[in-house]
Amino acid sequence: MIKKKYYLLILVFFYMQICSAEYNGRYGWPAQKQPKSIIICKPTENIAEVMLLESLSGLAAKAVNEDRFDEMIWIDTENKAYKKIYQSTLLTLNISAIKEMDLWSLVDYLTKKKIVAGYILYSLDRNPDRKIITDYSSNVATVYASLLSGLIIDESLVKQARLHGLKQLKDVRKESLEECFEKNKNELNNCSALSIHPLVTNMRDYAIAHKLMLYSDKKTLIEKVLKWVTPMSPILGWGCGDESNFTSLISEWGHYNTASDWCLNLPLISSVSGKVPLKKANEKIPEEINFEDTSSFHSFVMSDGDNMQWTMGGFADNECYAGNSGISSTGISWTLCPINLSIISPFTWNELAEKQFPRNSYIEYGGGYQYPDLFAIKRANRKELLRKFAQRINYHLQEMDIKVFGFICQNVKSKESQEAFQIYAEELKGITGMLAVQYFPYELGSDIMWFKNSLGIDIPVSTATYSLWNEVNKRRPNCGTPEYVSSLINREISAKKSVLSWTIVHAWSDFSKSSKVTKSPAIGLNPVKATENLLSEEIKTISVNELLWRIRMKYRPNQTMSIIKKIPD
Repeated sequence: MIKKKYYLLILVFFYMQICSAEYNGRYGWPAQKQPKSIIICKPTENIAEVMLLESLSGLAAKAVNEDRFDEMIWIDTENKAYKKIYQSTLLTLNISAIKEMDLWSLVDYLTKKKIVAGYILYSLDRNPDRKIITDYSSNVATVYASLLSGLIIDESLVKQARLHGLKQLKDVRKESLEECFEKNKNELNNCSALSIHPLVTNMRDYAIAHKLMLYSDKKTLIEKVLKWVTPMSPILGWGCGDESNFTSLISEWGHYNTASDWCLNLPLISSVSGKVPLKKANEKIPEEINFEDTSSFHSFVMSDGDNMQWTMGGFADNECYAGNSGISSTGISWTLCPINLSIISPFTWNELAEKQFPRNSYIEYGGGYQYPDLFAIKRANRKELLRKFAQRINYHLQEMDIKVFGFICQNVKSKESQEAFQIYAEELKGITGMLAVQYFPYELGSDIMWFKNSLGIDIPVSTATYSLWNEVNKRRPNCGTPEYVSSLINREISAKKSVLSWTIVHAWSDFSKSSKVTKSPAIGLNPVKATENLLSEEIKTISVNELLWRIRMKYRPNQTMSIIKKIPD
């Protein structure tokens, strides 16, 4: 019997080793090698020249990855958040060799260094209605840039390019993205893809550095590309057209959307990945909670934190959000993308971790923007992929000590959603609970679903009762302004005792014209503070992590008490 147990332990040990060996901790993101020196280049206001600069940055980063070069480009920006990231990057990589060049000097320099072989000719989409794309050739050119080591040159820059001795490698003005994909997919990297409008310049450097496919709005091509990309991969950029439609496609093929089309300088920023110790989230443990207090408790949760470009681009210092001076005294919790930040911009995550207060929780929102009820439904092994995806999420939640997992579904009550929630409960070790939001409407009423984890303990999945959203909609009776939502919360408290509920806050709603009690700027945290100020004194606002512990104590007291007693001092 002892021998059997011994052999079983050995088998478990080796199984865990195999599982951990299968996952490299990159969450699907390709690795970028680090440079020894940096070239700073200021972008102009000419979109064709910014496209060119993005291709210069991408080709330099690609050459570093191929050990043919040791310099990378920083595209200068006035964004304070990126300036901080840049300084932290220099320190981490111990880089002191920095030089500045203008655009065409940089073209000459990289040509001389044999990083640039020539140029790819394309035509900018000049349709004044950006909702209608008439020319995709900038995206086709970006794909060929990585394959031919060519700069992307719009028709307007051909004369200058030739003056600088560049030869034309390919004219892609008549080649469709579909043709480009079919011709080149075997040479491209299927770890990701870039979804981008042909006039958006950002992220092309990253796509070139890693030889990624690009797409925009053609559903037939999107389906082919997403099927081809390795499951559980990050889809970069943002979609064209309806958000629900393009995110549904990404989800259906078992990927996640990163909302990153306005991210800057990711090649250099991501080169620090794995070199920066990650800080831990600082959540209240149940021993610190006074469960004898049977007041009513309420939490506010900010939406849209799965948006990488927002969190990287100044979220931490923005007075509308995490930079608000009243954050420590407000019961606000933040949906965020800690996993993606920890890999691509660990400095951003660490700054946020340092700013966390006891009344604020950090929520990993979906492991990226994806709909659990649609995740991998177009693949034969959906359940297997759901579980593997959850295991990857768990790996990073443990790394950062994040206790709340949230997500947005097309239909929270569907059997596909319930299937996903059960797998999350089994695989996300040590979480306090989960938050479920529906695409429409966000708020579903105060509903709690329970799913057993791998130890047989019930994990709550809670839905939002209310939504703070600048919208009047008869189909959304629990949604509105600070004045209206606070009245609903107060009315519920007057009718019941010990109410535990939460409000989802639409991050982009501007209440400057609809709310008389919200201070300017009337977006983000100030509407939450205005709502709090109108609440009855019987209501206490807390972090959503504490709220979930209180839900567990109220509905599963014996289980919860047994867990607390096992927690070491």
